[in-house]
Amino acid sequence: NYIIIINKMVYKIRNKGFNNFAGPNGIRVFPAKKTNVNVAMERHLTLQVQISRYTGMRILHNYRNISRATKQFMMGDKFLEQLMILQIKEHYFAPMYYKAPIENTFFLGRNLADLSDRHTALFQNNQHPIQLQVYETYNAFLRDLHNKQKAESAEDLAARFEEVAHERAAHLNQAEGESLSMDDMSEIYIQVMGEHRERANMARNQKSSTGEINDYLELRRPFGAAQ
Repeated sequence: NYIIIINKMVYKIRNKGFNNFAGPNGIRVFPAKKTNVNVAMERHLTLQVQISRYTGMRILHNYRNISRATKQFMMGDKFLEQLMILQIKEHYFAPMYYKAPIENTFFLGRNLADLSDRHTALFQNNQHPIQLQVYETYNAFLRDLHNKQKAESAEDLAARFEEVAHERAAHLNQAEGESLSMDDMSEIYIQVMGEHRERANMARNQKSSTGEINDYLELRRPFGAAQ
């Protein structure tokens, strides 16, 4: 006697709409022109065969595994988790939207499922290029966010904006309803940021002693001359 044990696996997808795709409306979803679709059914033998490798379930299951695997390396940072989920959704489902001749692709669904297996392995080992890039970018963001020098510089810059705005507003007749226009605000921004670039040595020496832009002052050479 044999005892058959059936394990029932339940895949719970919390995002109920992430697997919804628009209906096919392109020429790629129809049979090739040489395919005879109007056959005489009274004398034509038809055989229907279904081969399922559970491609769709594999792709969705790997997406769930990737989503869980990435969160365990983020130390409970909810903001970083949301950023990572957006990155994964964009990159993971990009092949499903691509505009390519899919009728020339051999076992397209199976290939995508196999590719998702390789992505899952890299994510679970914390070595996927997307993970490494996100870590580097987010660490740089945190360093700038907690940089005391940059915070003080931003406060000084904001105070200078208010100071110049008050100076410009002092020449207006506010009793008659005059206020700073968009052109005035643009001039204030250009002035304050110009001062900031000069203090930070960001001028790049674009102007010469005579005030001319010295980017394109080299002599013109005839065509064909040695560069």
